[in-house]
Amino acid sequence: MNAQRSRFDSARGRSGVIVLGGNFVGLGVVRSLGRHGIPVWVYDTRRSVAEFSRYTTRFVLSSQDKHELLLQEGRQHELNGWVVFPVRDADVEMLSINHRSLSSIYRLTTPPLDVTKFALDKRLTYRQADKLGIAIPWTLVSKTTLDETARALPYPVILKPAINHHFFPQTGIKALPVNVASELSPAYARMSRYIPPDEILIQERIPGGGENQYSFGGVFSNGKAYGSLVVRRRCQYPADFGAASSFVETIDDPAVDTAGRRFLESIGFDGMAEVEFKLDSRDGKYKILDVNMRPWGWHAIGTRVGVDFAYLLWRLHTGDVARVAATETAAWLRELNGFVAIGTSPGRLDALRSLLSAALRGRLVGATFALSDPLPLVAEFALRAAALFRRKKAQDSRAEIEL
Repeated sequence: MNAQRSRFDSARGRSGVIVLGGNFVGLGVVRSLGRHGIPVWVYDTRRSVAEFSRYTTRFVLSSQDKHELLLQEGRQHELNGWVVFPVRDADVEMLSINHRSLSSIYRLTTPPLDVTKFALDKRLTYRQADKLGIAIPWTLVSKTTLDETARALPYPVILKPAINHHFFPQTGIKALPVNVASELSPAYARMSRYIPPDEILIQERIPGGGENQYSFGGVFSNGKAYGSLVVRRRCQYPADFGAASSFVETIDDPAVDTAGRRFLESIGFDGMAEVEFKLDSRDGKYKILDVNMRPWGWHAIGTRVGVDFAYLLWRLHTGDVARVAATETAAWLRELNGFVAIGTSPGRLDALRSLLSAALRGRLVGATFALSDPLPLVAEFALRAAALFRRKKAQDSRAEIEL
């Protein structure tokens, strides 16, 4: 089934962008490029907030295989030279695997699989980081019986998927805590329902919450950064193993900047990526956690400080561009859960003061709120309410059947 909303009938003679995913991350890309008058089409498998943006010139709702859809759309609408942005790891993988065929039509912001594998598979992420001397958390894949492993582990630990998009979309969970030996087997069995044992990582639990997490974000061409930022994740939701940032601030941290650059340079990265770290208070080291080779949650903060990630990457794919640097500081808030995250954070008072300060200085960027584009915020709460209603109705129906 394929439904679409369009403000013009044909793309012929135009150069624009396709965003694969219309969540708040995709919305940030839409706004970044749409404000510059670039036509932006959004493809998604469900209704999403970017559909309601004034900057979305066409929204396509389709369950069709995205590789086939892109080839079909490219030929039908003559989209030669259009730039494609993914916002989910599954689409990063799809673009990487089909890089040759899709590059015959599009300019892809995603490198081939021999590069993206270092982000898609955390086993390779940690192996590469360790080779570079970048600190990593103690991690293993159990090759013995769980009973033997359980006795040897330095608790507390966590279980996490090596390949996040094989697990998170089905569960909404990033990691499972294991505080004592008796909890390992049930947690392992729970995760094994979705992914094979060799994709289950047992990892040390680094002390502290979201406030100890930092990220490097950058746009690269030929392995060199053309624009970058470092942020501190002040709050996340849920607090322990947040699905994503809820409130972040730009900071100056040379250690995070150097480690993030070094990792991406070492693999000759081209595109837009975030490298996540957590500060381990036990040894003072920033330990790498994840790499996202796509737009990430807080990327829209760059529009407020002179490092407009999506637009900078579009320019790199459509012409020459000079390097840029941040000119000011700013903060970013995920409205849907940000206030709850701040309210439950151990550093809630400091976080609230930082939020108010950024707002009063005009340095606060919303994930979905924008005065110039207000409908997506309203749509997000409406879509969430509709989803909760459907879930409640399904639960009631199951309860009636059981009775």
